[in-house]
Amino acid sequence: MIYNKKGMGVGQVFVFIVAALTFALIMIFGYQTISKIIISGEEVAFVQFKTDLEDSVKKIYTEFGAIRIEKFFPPEKFEHICFVNMNYDFSVEEKEALCKENPLACDVLDEAQLGVEEGRCFTGYDCVEKNIFFKPQSTVAIKVYQISLADSEGEEEFGFLCKKIIQGTFSLGLEGKGDHTELFDVK
Repeated sequence: MIYNKKGMGVGQVFVFIVAALTFALIMIFGYQTISKIIISGEEVAFVQFKTDLEDSVKKIYTEFGAIRIEKFFPPEKFEHICFVNMNYDFSVEEKEALCKENPLACDVLDEAQLGVEEGRCFTGYDCVEKNIFFKPQSTVAIKVYQISLADSEGEEEFGFLCKKIIQGTFSLGLEGKGDHTELFDVK
């Protein structure tokens, strides 16, 4: 048999084109799948953090006088977290400080105060869907059981506590008060 060399060249080009298209499709769909897995992994990490935080605050509130130091692990994309006592009577200076620290928390606090003034709800806590705020903002609202915020000795009460999240972790002190949980900063 005599082989036509020109025909072999065209056949090889066709095989290379099919191979290149197959490789490109595998790369595109593979990238999309990996991206989805990474996003769902971040969502799982956030849900785990949210559950841990809510459970810690809710578990200790009935244990009057009990104190725990907890370490939390939010997803690493968050740089900052603020806890706000929606029932606290903010002074003008404290409210300005909160607005400077986290504008969304300030807006939600305004909503809570307006709801109480208009009689739509009994307490500021009842008027809102969240009392924990992040930088950058989270897509899921977190509302832990009723909280108060104080210094580590429990002597001075605050309306809000903001903490920097360092390398995906922060620590928080919790004290059971019977009807709410008091949070305090630990270094």
